Amino acid sequence: MSNTLIVKTAYANIYSEPSFGSQMVTQALFFEELEIKSEHNNWYKINQWDGYTGYIHKFYLSNTYNLDDLEQVFISDRFKSLYSSLDFNEEPSIIIPFGAIILAKEHKGALRTTSIDGNSYYLKPSIVNNIKDVREQIIHNSKKLLGSPYLWGGKTPFGYDCSGFVQSIYNSVGFKIRRDTSEQINESKMMDIDFKNIDKGDLIFFSIEGEGVDHVGIWCGEDSIIHCGGELKLQSIYDDSSLKLSNYILKVRSLSGMLDGN
Repeated sequence: MSNTLIVKTAYANIYSEPSFGSQMVTQALFFEELEIKSEHNNWYKINQWDGYTGYIHKFYLSNTYNLDDLEQVFISDRFKSLYSSLDFNEEPSIIIPFGAIILAKEHKGALRTTSIDGNSYYLKPSIVNNIKDVREQIIHNSKKLLGSPYLWGGKTPFGYDCSGFVQSIYNSVGFKIRRDTSEQINESKMMDIDFKNIDKGDLIFFSIEGEGVDHVGIWCGEDSIIHCGGELKLQSIYDDSSLKLSNYILKVRSLSGMLDGN
């Protein structure tokens, strides 16, 4: 058994136990490499890059892939179609989500992925934006995903939870943070700040139930955050039509330390 396998489907659900009847705790994305810890019949216990552990069914995974001479390509579109040939008028073979990182190289004006189970895929290069400011890039990427539904354990535009969304957006600008709010609130490279000093892209943590941190959102400016509550939305923290978020702020954390480290 290989020590690492990759996800060969658009995304793969990861569960708390080796059973589809157990709770989905997170997801892995197309071509994500997973460390295999143990085998349980048709399941593996795995570790993800962020240290998250869970169980994944074998049919999501492949051990037949090539890593030679390829560059990492971050999928920044909400969804990206991959094709079996350079004929982009045909139906796509697979549609992968924002946040996936694939291995590919230039081929006849397009990109060709590494071989997975003997198959390579082709995709059109994405349009590169000219945003230089990381904070503005965070907001730009966040707004691409507005309207995505809430899904416990979700990390794709098919469904996010609040911390999965934050992790995905920070990853899109090269910042590696942990998966859950309970860990994100203690991220060593971020700094606690007063709310009056908040800037775009910083994180606001909330205690909605009054029992410690249970929600997080990205500050967007103009009294608003982008967060996943029911759906991914832009909302004023002073909006009292349902839940006035300003009443539940637990901590504000700045990404300035991450910017300084770049």
